[in-house]
Amino acid sequence: MTNYTEFGIEARKIMLQRNIKMIHIAKELGVSSTYVSEIFKGTREGKKQKPIIAEILGIEIEVTE
Repeated sequence: MTNYTEFGIEARKIMLQRNIKMIHIAKELGVSSTYVSEIFKGTREGKKQKPIIAEILGIEIEVTE
């Protein structure tokens, strides 16, 4: 996946397996899907959002750091 961080790759993989769209994650967080994409790519830190995304997707916390 293009330019994604380790966290972004893992998140997208799970999202694809579970048919979860980025817009659904964004809506859950109250942000835009562009913002979520930027977190996955590492261009935004998303300090508050990353743990919530990890919880939603069931990603281990080590992957988020």
